[in-house]
Amino acid sequence: MSEIPLSQLKSNTSGEIVKIQGELEMRQRLASLGFIRGTTIVVGHSAIMGGPRSYLLRGAQISLRQSEADKILVKVE
Repeated sequence: MSEIPLSQLKSNTSGEIVKIQGELEMRQRLASLGFIRGTTIVVGHSAIMGGPRSYLLRGAQISLRQSEADKILVKVE
């Protein structure tokens, strides 16, 4: 298994959140949205022209900018 940034996962693939990097405020914001270690996350589609990408976790669909997804490390098989 390897760990990669969430932003590198392809559409319709999944991974398990291993770590959230960055400043405390950013980590707290992501945690409040459900981005918690051990959570399985499925990658949705990207907006046109490289805009935010959607992710499905804990029954919710949430969009993140690439810079935010870069800070979330996921484990993939």
